[in-house]
Amino acid sequence: PGAPEPRITLTAPVLTDAMTTHVLITGYEKRDAIEAARKLSPIEAPIALVLKTATVHWAP
Repeated sequence: PGAPEPRITLTAPVLTDAMTTHVLITGYEKRDAIEAARKLSPIEAPIALVLKTATVHWAP
């Protein structure tokens, strides 16, 4: 709510059953956050579940 850009929310089963998953991030802070999330459990960082198989696209 209130986000300046459109967003889509999907449940974990939908994401884990997808043929491919891509994560698009911009900025150094988000890149650092993704790298930190890779070391956490999905309980601690829900995106960790997706990062196991996702292709991450990053731009400064």
